[in-house]
Amino acid sequence: MNLSHLVGIQLFLYAVLWALCARILVTERRAVLHYLAYAFSAGVAILFISWRPEGPAWWTHTFSSIVNMVSLVCARRGAEVFLQTRPRDTEHVLTVVLGSAVFAWIGPDDTSARVALGAGLAGAILLGAVSSCWRPLRREFGLRFTLMAAVPLAAMLFINLELGLSAWRGQVVPVEGSGMPQAITWTVTLVSAAVFNFLFLFLLGLRMHHNLHRLATQDPLTGLLNRRGMQAVLQKEWMRGKRYGDPLAVISLDVDHFKRVNDQHGHDAGDRVLIAVAEVLKSHARASDQVARMGGEEFLVLMPSAHAETDGVALAARLREAVNRTVVLADATVRIPVTVSWGVSGILPQDVSQEDVLRRADEALYQGKRSGRDRVVLFGLHDITPGSGAGGADASHAPGRRGDAAQ
Repeated sequence: MNLSHLVGIQLFLYAVLWALCARILVTERRAVLHYLAYAFSAGVAILFISWRPEGPAWWTHTFSSIVNMVSLVCARRGAEVFLQTRPRDTEHVLTVVLGSAVFAWIGPDDTSARVALGAGLAGAILLGAVSSCWRPLRREFGLRFTLMAAVPLAAMLFINLELGLSAWRGQVVPVEGSGMPQAITWTVTLVSAAVFNFLFLFLLGLRMHHNLHRLATQDPLTGLLNRRGMQAVLQKEWMRGKRYGDPLAVISLDVDHFKRVNDQHGHDAGDRVLIAVAEVLKSHARASDQVARMGGEEFLVLMPSAHAETDGVALAARLREAVNRTVVLADATVRIPVTVSWGVSGILPQDVSQEDVLRRADEALYQGKRSGRDRVVLFGLHDITPGSGAGGADASHAPGRRGDAAQ
């Protein structure tokens, strides 16, 4: 058994691995089936190459060259499907059809032309993969993993460049045999195939990890952070604020009379109200702000490097006006009036945890609830809603529990 047999066995094992993945990874099945086709067809090509020189020349030379080309097209299209970029199917079909026709026209006897054509097609396919996949790969996984993915491509490009140049000079080194050139070629092929398959298996696992993290920290209805995600961000920003003295503002908000909306118009209408409020928060918050749905009709806006009495109050006032302008329809003709109560607080020197900031924002919020709703209240001061008159009582005396006032 020589190295070509080992490479072939390796590729068939990868095909089995991808077949198992296709049964488990339903959401990634299309890409995985492409990798399965790549590994299996590459294994078939090497199986026929290993049959040289005893086997029929048309099978061991022409057919193996065509199947090897098809395997590379499958690998490239699988990467495009995996990265959710539009596959260049016209280019793929033309490559397979025209490449197969030219291989058949050359035949098995003109070794130099056949090897030069195979190397040129392989190089073109690999360069096309770089062109179509580089940006989406870097966007999703970052530069480090993109460079890792480029390693096997660069190795395969090097091999095909060397083969193509040798064939162009009429100095074709046969891949069958046990000499040093053959050993180098098959070793690089074996390592490149291993890196390619394990890399995409790793990227599949990394994407699943990212998806699980997103599900654990993102609210599925609004797309905002959920309570768990916001608590992690808040703790990080609170610790940074305590360590470096940076200000931090928190806006706690609660949709007024939300239970009444659900009772009168149904839960679908209630969901539309929540989505509308979330869109207002996302569109008006600063780029550095974090917005979360904390549960039910409760939301939170976290403003790093912001003062509650200036930045927080100003943003809450803008958000209040934007929400009041928002139109949410229960049906084609019935409009649902949407108002929100707002509580603003900031970090204080005596705080011992981020929960202190949240508690004060909640207290200010519920002071606004008791004062008539649709109000912005700054903790420790009073109702500062424009046009609200004298405002409510001192928010610092408001209870810190969320109770019946939420409605």
